[in-house]
Amino acid sequence: QRHLTIPCEMCIRDRGCTNEINDLGKDLLLPGDLVQVRNYSEKNIKAFTVTDGNQRTDEPGYNLLGTFNDPLFGKTTSDFACQFRLSGYPDSIKNISTKAQIESLVLHLLYMETYGDTITPQKLKVYELASSLNIDSKYYQDINLKGLSKGELLADYSYVPKFKLDSLGTDNGSTKKAPKDTVIQEISIKLNPSLLNKLLAADSLSWSDNDKFLQYFKGLYVEAGDLNQGGAIMKIFTLAAGSNMSIHFHTIKTDSLRYVYNINDNSARVNRFAHNYSNTAFAANLDKTDVQDSLIYLQTTGGLRTKILIPDLGTWSDSTNFAINRAELIFQVDSTITALAKFVPAEQLVLTAIDKDGTEYFPSDLAFSSLYYGGTYNSTDKTYRFNIAKHMQEVIEKKKENYGFYLSTAYRSSTFRRVVLKGATSKTGIKLEIAYSKIK
Repeated sequence: QRHLTIPCEMCIRDRGCTNEINDLGKDLLLPGDLVQVRNYSEKNIKAFTVTDGNQRTDEPGYNLLGTFNDPLFGKTTSDFACQFRLSGYPDSIKNISTKAQIESLVLHLLYMETYGDTITPQKLKVYELASSLNIDSKYYQDINLKGLSKGELLADYSYVPKFKLDSLGTDNGSTKKAPKDTVIQEISIKLNPSLLNKLLAADSLSWSDNDKFLQYFKGLYVEAGDLNQGGAIMKIFTLAAGSNMSIHFHTIKTDSLRYVYNINDNSARVNRFAHNYSNTAFAANLDKTDVQDSLIYLQTTGGLRTKILIPDLGTWSDSTNFAINRAELIFQVDSTITALAKFVPAEQLVLTAIDKDGTEYFPSDLAFSSLYYGGTYNSTDKTYRFNIAKHMQEVIEKKKENYGFYLSTAYRSSTFRRVVLKGATSKTGIKLEIAYSKIK
């Protein structure tokens, strides 16, 4: 009967205990029958902050809007363009212009989350699109939305983001000491009457179906103006029922009526992201892989990610008769500089491996399950952890080559998050804790 020596959890984590139960019966077995579990901590790790790739921004779950001067990450500007679709056909709109008193044309945008301060006014401007967006096309964060728009300004609106806190309900994780925002806010921007007149002047052919209407009215661009300090990024619920463009009117019998132009899944929606890191502490070493900082920086919106190199990943072993049980890559959040109470860290990070051509791919550990693979933020010990045991085994067995990894934020085009991690040269460092079975 063969005997396996299985480490307890404490052995794996701090290698400070001895599991006497696993020694039971050792003297009855031949030495060649033993399998030993050993632990190893890889310390030769390098990490560099680099700019993220040009992210796709078409049809995100949420659109981001605003300008934010981050005290650590510099300036980020996010704005967007979108299409609007008919909610009714010719008879309904003609009735508005002939039988009702027109009041206004208003752009309504719902949001529930802000990242930044709630005291600095956002300078929002709205333009009509001159060029069509295509729902089937790919668009990226560097798109020139201003260049796709007409010159006439439809609205110049100053808006201070706000939020309401619910300290009573618990459905959203809210408590009395740490209430969370559970109330959706609305931005309402009154548009220039010239666009209203254009919409009312559309002929029956333009109102006959959505494709023809989108040729007549191509959509709106909402621009976030420049700010020299403060600010915030708002997470716009573009697809929410309350986000739309509406003609407000009334009749003799009814005081308040609306004709709604919808934003839905069939509406093209495109974000633009811009970053300025010139005044940041990491600017001098950004995108350089010959100088390491003690801190590394990650940011959504196609901002920042980290390149990780582990040169000895496939050469650390002392024998070919072994199997990797666990290889946990651990990143520690710098909780002081990140200001976690004020700036929520990224809820999920993504670790991708790099091949010889620079192409990224997911380690095969992800195929087991996302829970096994890891990457979610642990608020208890303020870490992100990844299990790359299978990937490491493949590198050792020469099935995969070792060209390093990229560490990035998840949901890069639909949410705003950032986080500062301890770098490889810091006292805490980046850890790769390995447990493996060695056959004698």
